Amino acid sequence: MNKIKAGAVCLLSLSLLSGCTPSTTLIKSYTDTALSSKSLIINTAVEDDYTFFAEKLAVFPKNASAISASESMEETENDTSENTEETESETSETSETSETGETEDSESGFYEETSETAAVEEDIDAKTGLIAGKDTLSNIYGKNIYDRVYPASVTKIMTALLTMEKANFSDTVVFTEDMVVTDYGAKLCGFEVGDQLTVEQLFYGLLVYSGNDAANALAVHIAGSVEAFADMMNTEAKKLGCVDTHFVNPSGLHDNDHYTSAYDLYMIFDKCLEYDIFQEVIRQNSYSLSYRDAAGETVDAVYNTTNQYFLDYYDYPESVRVLGGKTGTTDEAGCCLILYEVDKKNQGYISVILGASDSDELYSEMNILLNKIPK
Repeated sequence: MNKIKAGAVCLLSLSLLSGCTPSTTLIKSYTDTALSSKSLIINTAVEDDYTFFAEKLAVFPKNASAISASESMEETENDTSENTEETESETSETSETSETGETEDSESGFYEETSETAAVEEDIDAKTGLIAGKDTLSNIYGKNIYDRVYPASVTKIMTALLTMEKANFSDTVVFTEDMVVTDYGAKLCGFEVGDQLTVEQLFYGLLVYSGNDAANALAVHIAGSVEAFADMMNTEAKKLGCVDTHFVNPSGLHDNDHYTSAYDLYMIFDKCLEYDIFQEVIRQNSYSLSYRDAAGETVDAVYNTTNQYFLDYYDYPESVRVLGGKTGTTDEAGCCLILYEVDKKNQGYISVILGASDSDELYSEMNILLNKIPK
């Protein structure tokens, strides 16, 4: 006899993240790091002598609260004479236009260019966000990217990373009491004590449906306990160069000491994208599986993605193609989303928004970031 379970998108009441002031700090802040022109990030923590080279990542100016694509391009040119010549040329053209009284019409591209410029310079209202080129290493836009904020279920990309590094996807996991999630409002796949699933099935449940019970099951299977797995998460974060991150659980359920930054998530996500299985799973709009419960009966389940781009609730710009990502939502964190996308030249980009007030703001502001990708 088959039992049927169906996943549905869970909508929670949201409020914009007002602040994050964790009582303890296990990982040193960027205020205790050095950022050189060669993209070398040095963690000066005494207790853990980690050194991290960010040569394969886009690095944003630490002292800038927001950087636009146009500002980034100006900073990387480093040629004062060229900038001066361009400025003089623009001034001359402006003067000529003023003297003749002639202006370009929409057919000559003037209004289209103005529209593109406005899109590039448009800012977001969410707590923090960034977009960077994965292939070009360009720091296109950033806002408060080193601020410590609550990540909600975007946390699960670190859980996924450790699963890919340390677990055998064909292993069978028997769901136990210490894997049960009892937090009110937690998003669950519905696994019960005695259920038998593979690591692969739990991995899909983790990333496609964002099941907190799937996250706990993977954590206990890999590390023996949720607490031990959180220690592994923090160790891995340090190795990746994350200095504004501290995890308490594998799911992102709220805890004042569970926080990260947009830039740290960018580094974690970039590492995850090295794995083909990760890229394959995050692009799914649904996942179907069959497993055995404690009585040996077959359970058939279908889980829909939490990525509303893939559910056609929102459209992303035609100039890019979204290849997948991870969502997150709690009252304290607000709405969060990290994405991997490519432009028409198939160049990859990573975009992050944390702390949007609701889904409409989250996806509309993500579109703002995606429209900043050079056409």
